[in-house]
Amino acid sequence: MIHRRNVLRGGMILVATGAAAACSSGPRVTVDNAASGSVSWEHKVEGSVRGVRYGDDRTGTVAVESDTGVTGLKAENGQQAWQLPIATSGIGRGSCFWNGAFVVCGTEPGAPVQRALALDAVTGERKWSFDALEGVALEGAFGVRDQVLYLTASGPDKGTREVWAVDMRTKSVKWQVPGDADGLTVPDTDSLLYARGSGGDLTALDLGTGATVWSHTGDSGNAPGSALVDGAVLTVDGAHSISGLDPKTGAALWNTTVSAYPADAVFGSGDTYYLYDGAKLHAMRPGGDAAPLWTLTVADANAAAKVAGYAVPGACYLLAAGNLRAIHPQTSRIRWMHTIPDKDGAAVQFSVGPAHCYVESEDSTALVAVMR
Repeated sequence: MIHRRNVLRGGMILVATGAAAACSSGPRVTVDNAASGSVSWEHKVEGSVRGVRYGDDRTGTVAVESDTGVTGLKAENGQQAWQLPIATSGIGRGSCFWNGAFVVCGTEPGAPVQRALALDAVTGERKWSFDALEGVALEGAFGVRDQVLYLTASGPDKGTREVWAVDMRTKSVKWQVPGDADGLTVPDTDSLLYARGSGGDLTALDLGTGATVWSHTGDSGNAPGSALVDGAVLTVDGAHSISGLDPKTGAALWNTTVSAYPADAVFGSGDTYYLYDGAKLHAMRPGGDAAPLWTLTVADANAAAKVAGYAVPGACYLLAAGNLRAIHPQTSRIRWMHTIPDKDGAAVQFSVGPAHCYVESEDSTALVAVMR
């Protein structure tokens, strides 16, 4: 999700399925009426936490991936609802939520091929499945529109990744196009999806046909995301240049040359985006003005901490330098901090629900629910 000069996508995706497997210990509830920043519950896993995704408010389920598979937990109290032994492509960044179900790609024990699964978030019941051809790796499921699942795949005969549209009614591939896509963004509306290339490019594809509608070349050190901020698609064109593109045409709506702030990471939501320069976080208003709304020092300039950032309504969350910070989006005030593993922030498993942040523990052996 983050390399040097990387645009990050705020928000959430999801995860896997039901059937009992090896059991882990139950949740440890530490606070009955938790205040913001306090731990509400903790769920120990077998091995280490490898991914986490919150479902939605209706189902109230959070999924955690560990060495033994994926487990569905009640988001309110951490009680286990179901478990599935499966090795996924990564529920944190390669899954989506659709119609009350986690959609995930992976390999089940004994299965000869990889498959995409839609699993009921509450019960773990299989609602839908799609088997890939032998030798094809399904690398991520990124969204569903009108009963069509959009995913990325690769295989020994392809030479590169492909973007697939799978008709969920017929379980057939509607279209497939080559594309070195690390991930996809499938908006809830409009007729395009956005493919983020590992080489820094961003491509808009027609949802119905897979045809390229427009493409934008990023710099070689940047793997841009496609955060929508104030009606524009955010991209990083170089160490000091941020652009907002028209989602339909790819034309530049605005460009900001932030010469004082090398863009190590950019993420955003609503009408604000956030730029991290290796030591400080800057809140920026979309448009040509390079002056920040505010600046927050996160780490020593020599530390060059790598981060992950998530912008949601009413809050900004930054994972950097061994801490999860909840930041007030208008004032830069740090509302609370929570200790996380001291590693690249993008490698720390994290998701957000309406009441809690869900993050891997400092030693990576548990999922922790922190009150927002």
